[in-house]
Amino acid sequence: MSDRESATDAISSFTRRALIVIGLVGLVSVLLYFANRLLGVLLLVFASVLVAVAIDGMVRLCQRYLPLSRPWALVLAAVLILLVLVGLGALVGPPLMEQLSQLTQELPQAFQQLVGMARELPGVEQALGGVEDPARSLAQPVLNRATSVLSTTFDALTSFLLALLVGVYLVVDPAEYARNLLMLCPPARRERLGQVLGMQGQALRLWLISRLISMVFIGVFVALGLAVMGVPMAGALGLIAGLLTFIPYLGPILGVIPTVLIAFLQAPQLGLYAVLLYLFIETLESNVVTPLAAKGMVRLPPAYTVVVQLAGGAVAGVAGVMLATPLAVAIAVAVQMLYVEDVLGDDVEVLGEP
Repeated sequence: MSDRESATDAISSFTRRALIVIGLVGLVSVLLYFANRLLGVLLLVFASVLVAVAIDGMVRLCQRYLPLSRPWALVLAAVLILLVLVGLGALVGPPLMEQLSQLTQELPQAFQQLVGMARELPGVEQALGGVEDPARSLAQPVLNRATSVLSTTFDALTSFLLALLVGVYLVVDPAEYARNLLMLCPPARRERLGQVLGMQGQALRLWLISRLISMVFIGVFVALGLAVMGVPMAGALGLIAGLLTFIPYLGPILGVIPTVLIAFLQAPQLGLYAVLLYLFIETLESNVVTPLAAKGMVRLPPAYTVVVQLAGGAVAGVAGVMLATPLAVAIAVAVQMLYVEDVLGDDVEVLGEP
């Protein structure tokens, strides 16, 4: 009788464990399903957090140098941001818009001219012998996708405005939103998780500062260098290079392509000079300017960053590439504090730690 009861208890214990495992697998599957369906919303929320972190940095800067309460510092930060944007738009907006319009018209022509020049090289004509118009064949997929890109421009603008709006709401009272989020966590872990949130905000703030410095430096000096060399549309090319610098490592590679293409079509030697200029500015920015201007900056290992960006692109396209690195920064802080320090008991220099 006792053996039968022991066997029954063993079966019940196994059944209970099996049901728990099945339940956990089902729960994870449901969460992954909804995460996939709501991926765009989750990315929008994270973009809003980045906006809030950036504005909060301005607010803290105002409070550091002026005896202002947070509401007044927030108002001052908003006014300063608007003044900078309006001033830049009034000073360089019209010529930049004209150059960007010209650039969008000339890039396809430049691509066709480059293919035509390549066909004149020995052996290239034979290699392309079965293709009547290689430029058209290569460009057709791009042109087909251009229609879908243009059709999503309105959605991208709407997403940007929504991220800006939600970010402003978050920065008005970030402590309240943090408290509400921590209420979902076990009481014994709330204090530690609050420290993690604070360190994540600090790390993202430092990362954004380093990116802003890099973007401004690259954009301004690429534009000036190209203008000195006589490359047309230097302002638009500098703007593109600066904006793409927001994406570490991959962004500068993408940013140099239109620059070299336009410069090369003016003269092959000019294209080489453009590459050398870009390499010089990138080296100066990475090794001198950013380390001096943004001490204590947050920087992830290059291989890790590129892998994360490729994964983000595979999962969420362009938005995934843009947001992959800051998301990796936030995850790295959580892993360092909650796993390496709390579970393993090791001392580690957490990203963003002063």
